Parts: sequence; C-alpha cells; structure tokens
Amino acid sequence: MTFLFLDFDNTLSEQSELHQQYVTELSALLVEGHGGSAEAWQRACATQLLKVQKDYESVFVGNPLAGYRAWLERMRVGFVTEVFAEVGAAMPDNPLEVATDYQFSALTSCNATYPGAYEALETLFREGVRVQLASANDSEFLLAALIGAGIESFTESKFGPDLVDCAKEGPEFYKRIFEASGVLPEKALVLDDHPETLNWARETGARTVQTKLSKVDVYPDDPDALAILRDLKDLPVFVRRFSM
Repeated sequence: MTFLFLDFDNTLSEQSELHQQYVTELSALLVEGHGGSAEAWQRACATQLLKVQKDYESVFVGNPLAGYRAWLERMRVGFVTEVFAEVGAAMPDNPLEVATDYQFSALTSCNATYPGAYEALETLFREGVRVQLASANDSEFLLAALIGAGIESFTESKFGPDLVDCAKEGPEFYKRIFEASGVLPEKALVLDDHPETLNWARETGARTVQTKLSKVDVYPDDPDALAILRDLKDLPVFVRRFSM
C-alpha cells in the first residue's frame, strides 16, 4: 500500500489567495467581536502575519529542531497582542484561546483549493489510498482549512510541524512524520511544489512528485522527481502509476 503525503500550500490550495481570504474573514470576525473598522484589522493582521513569517524563517531555516511547539504558542500570543495593540482594541484576557478560535472560524470560511481537488481526493479515498498532509502549516490550521475546502474527511493525519515538533525545514521533518505514521519511507509518495523540499523527502528514501499548479509561486522543474503534476484531476492516475 502506498501512503500519500501531500503538501497544502500551492499543492492543494493557492497560498496567496487563501492568505487574502483569511485576512478578510479574520478581520470581519474581529470587527464583529471587538469593534473597529475592517480596514484597520486587515492592516494589522497583514502586518503581523508578515512579521510571523520573518520570525519563523529566522528561527527555523537551517534549524528545524529549534522547538516548533513552543514557538507556535509564543507566536499565537504575540500575534493577538500585537494586532489588538495596533488597532487600539481592549486586550483579551486569553490571547492564546482567541488566536486558535479565530483562526479556526476564519479558515473554515475560506477555500482556495485548485480545480479538481475535491474529486481527486474523493477518488483516492474510495480507492483506499491513505492520504496524509505534510505541510509547514500547523495541524490546527490544516484541519480548519481542509474543513473549509470540504475535503478534510478524505485525509488522515495533518502534519503539521507541531505534531512532530519539527519545522518543515529539512529531512528531519519527513523522518519524523513517516515514523509517526508507521510508514517505511520507501512506501511513501510525497507531493510538493518546492524542489528543495522534495529533495529532503528523497533523502529519507521516499519517492516524490512535483506539483506545478500555482500561477504565483513558480519553482523550476525538479529533474529528480518521478513526474510533474500540473492538474489535480491527474492525481489518482499518478498515485496508481507509482503505487508499491
């Protein structure tokens, strides 16, 4: 049996479009719950999300075992603190809970999946393919985003660096998620858009397929991938072809 490990951003879902939807939905919820203008919340959220990305890169690029779980909790509290301060809203007593609750509510109202995502995952589910997520996004983000897209029920584990306390910044990430899944690397088929990420997966012994679906973030073709997927409707065909 082949275990499929799917990236999320720019493999199942257009990252830039989901980001825009998320900021819009999150800001609307914050206006409803805490007042102020949508424009002010949107500016604050967008600014802080950029800071979070830069902080992630400074901590984890080249150092995937730098403590993702602890960083994630600090990041969530810091996000709420900074956003509320910038807007001038009263600071909530429970910023961690506010961060997770609002993230879930906003993401379940978003959907930026590529055409054919639902049909492809439904087909794989019917055929008994065990689909896991292998993403740089945390597991709670993935759960909510997959629910919003209507495809959560077709997937199993949502890896999620938080589930293995390892950022998706090296082969250690794949070693840990394969071990957590009880899957031998040679039985794993990894799909991702980024050639460097695919190389990390291959270092563990996994097989790889590159996805080239995004019109915004475009990487060079990976010559070492088994194939390049350019349309999600072809995903079941690729999985059958490369099953072991």
